[in-house]
Amino acid sequence: MMQISKKVAVFFYVFFFFDEIWKKDNEKRIISDISSSFYTFAPQIQMMSSLPSYKKIWDVSWPLMVGLLAENLVGVIDTAFLGHVGELELASSAIASTFYIILFLVGLGFGTGTQILIARRNGEKNYEKIGGIFENSLYFIWVFSAIVIILSFLFSRKILGFMLNSEDILNASMQYLNIRIFTLFFSLGCVIMRSFFVGIQLTKYIGLGAFIIAGTNFIFDYLFIFGKFGFPQMGLEGAALACVFAELAGFVYFVWIIVKKINLRKYNLFTFKKPSMQIVSQTMSLSIFTMLQNLVSLSSWFLFFVIIEKTGEKNLAASNIIRSYYVLAICPVWAYGSAVSTLVSNAIGAKQRHYVFQIIRKVTVFSLITSIITFIPILVYAKGIMSIYTDNNELINMGFKALYVVGIANILSSIAWVIFSTISATGNTMIALFLESATLVCYLVSVYLFAMNFPNRLEIIWCSENIYQILLALLSVLYLRTNHWVKKEI
Repeated sequence: MMQISKKVAVFFYVFFFFDEIWKKDNEKRIISDISSSFYTFAPQIQMMSSLPSYKKIWDVSWPLMVGLLAENLVGVIDTAFLGHVGELELASSAIASTFYIILFLVGLGFGTGTQILIARRNGEKNYEKIGGIFENSLYFIWVFSAIVIILSFLFSRKILGFMLNSEDILNASMQYLNIRIFTLFFSLGCVIMRSFFVGIQLTKYIGLGAFIIAGTNFIFDYLFIFGKFGFPQMGLEGAALACVFAELAGFVYFVWIIVKKINLRKYNLFTFKKPSMQIVSQTMSLSIFTMLQNLVSLSSWFLFFVIIEKTGEKNLAASNIIRSYYVLAICPVWAYGSAVSTLVSNAIGAKQRHYVFQIIRKVTVFSLITSIITFIPILVYAKGIMSIYTDNNELINMGFKALYVVGIANILSSIAWVIFSTISATGNTMIALFLESATLVCYLVSVYLFAMNFPNRLEIIWCSENIYQILLALLSVLYLRTNHWVKKEI
């Protein structure tokens, strides 16, 4: 109990350290914004009567949180089922699914740009322009998906073959990837639709859509992986095929919601005019650095697993379990990051820059408390969490200590990710790319050094996540303190 108390005390110390930075600088920022940059926009400003309340922040955040949790249950379900098939399948899915997620998140970067631009137009009350942004984003993302699928079939095996030592893991990974890659059409279509809902601050439909995806995936995973009710036993390939059906179900749901629940005329939706290169170019100019940022970020995670693979198949299998739980636990943080992004972007669009730092502080409070709560199951039930995924005692004993490490990393991320997400929300996506790239270089160096010197200590290797979160928070704070973001217009 004393150890737990010390850990909690450290977490709160870290939070209040950053909180004091915001407090000390906030007054100076507000004065600076008013006296220098803020008056630049004075003719157009209508002062905001109040900050977004905690209730407003929660109303925006919780559907995103539920949606992300449900959506990431797809990976949890796949990992849990494959963990009971075999170590090879579990290890291979870590490589193949991470490689797929890299490709997906490049497209997701375009969706992030779409969300920021829609939120800005929504804040400006230029509702009729939102439909053009939405539809041209769909056009782009489908062309992007087709190109990525072709390139994947041409080059994925060569890329993975160059990096992996095990021929068995390579062959199994390709069996999974060659089916899973087709989900891009539907999953990235869902991304653009979610960007629309988040941008107009109508997030309540996102959670149900994610549960439809997760539920469909669970059903088809059970049928295809284990060959139930007359279906063939497909193992790893069954998990990939289940993902295709799940994302298709989610896509159909979001189309139905927009048609039935949204005022199509207000937002000028589904007019399906000719593609506008001007709109695509504007969205791309905002998105390109976020797309590159996602590519760099997930490529580093992919390289993390490549390095782990060189220490042994069991380490890779255990790390896949740790990753699965970590991604689920960090979903609330990502939701708060998306919430602060849309709230800040809307505030800037409404000429209310003076509330940006106070929005960050409020969202950070929610994020930190949520992350501390999610750490409690790890403290009391780490081995039990591992046993959900596998009944292999060796894998359980190898990985449960690393869960403590990622639990701490999750708490650090609750501060780091909210602050960092604000940078992209201001439109300074190139700066965000630079900051994360610098952080990831240090991250990969630490992963390599830890893996080579402590190959049998997964908890030490996973400490690289803590290094990443601390550096990202520090660099983000330093940039926002410069006030250079105030001059950005999109």
